[in-house]
Amino acid sequence: MKMSVAQFQAALKEQEPELRIVTTPQTTTRDEAFFQAVAANLLAQVASLLDEGRLGYASYTIGGEPAAEFSVELSPVNLPMADHKKVNQFFTDEAASVALNLYLVTRAEHLNVSHFHIDLLGSSEADPAGYQAAAATIMAANWAKTVANFQNPPAPKPVPVVKTTKATAKKTTTRKRATTKKTTTKKTTTKKATTKKTTAEKTTAKKTTTKKAAAKKTTK
Repeated sequence: MKMSVAQFQAALKEQEPELRIVTTPQTTTRDEAFFQAVAANLLAQVASLLDEGRLGYASYTIGGEPAAEFSVELSPVNLPMADHKKVNQFFTDEAASVALNLYLVTRAEHLNVSHFHIDLLGSSEADPAGYQAAAATIMAANWAKTVANFQNPPAPKPVPVVKTTKATAKKTTTRKRATTKKTTTKKTTTKKATTKKTTAEKTTAKKTTTKKAAAKKTTK
C-alpha cells in the first residue's frame, strides 16, 4: 500500500485505524509453536486489511501476570499508528507517495523502562506471510525478557543524594570606593608682601670737618 504522508495523517485524523483482534491460539504454553501461530494469525489479518485498502492493525494479548500485547501495524516510519501526528516530522516532502511498512509493536509493563518496543518487519508491498518467522522470533524474545524482568525485577538505580548545604549567604559588603578626586588645592602662594625695609636713609651726617685755620706764623 502506497500513499503520501499527508494522506496517511488525514485518513487517521478523520477515522480511527481499524483494529483486528486475534484471539487464537488459546493456550498457556509459550513455546516456539505458540509464537509462530500468533505471528501467522496477526499477519493474515493485516493482509486482509491491505486487500481491502484499509488502514489498521491486528493485535494479540497475553493476559495474566505478566501481560503483553503484540500488534502488527501499518506506518510509513517506525512509529505506532497512535503517534501518526508525528509522522510528518520524518519527511521533507509530505505530498510524495511512500510505501507503508509493517511494524511489530510490543507493549508490556515489564519489558523495559518505556514498556514499549517497535521492530520493522518489512514493506507492505510484499506478502505479509513472508514475515512470519521474523515476527515469531521477535515476540518470543520480547516475551522471555518480560518474564525475566517480572520474576527478577532489576534493581532500581540509586538516586544520587544531593547534599543540601545551607548556603551561607555571604555578606557581600560592596564597599563603594569613594573615588574622591584629590582636589589639588592649589597652594595660593600668597606672596609675602616683601615689605621693603624702608632703609631709613641714614642721614649720613657729614662730619663737618671744621678745618682749624692754621695760624699763620708772624715772622718778625
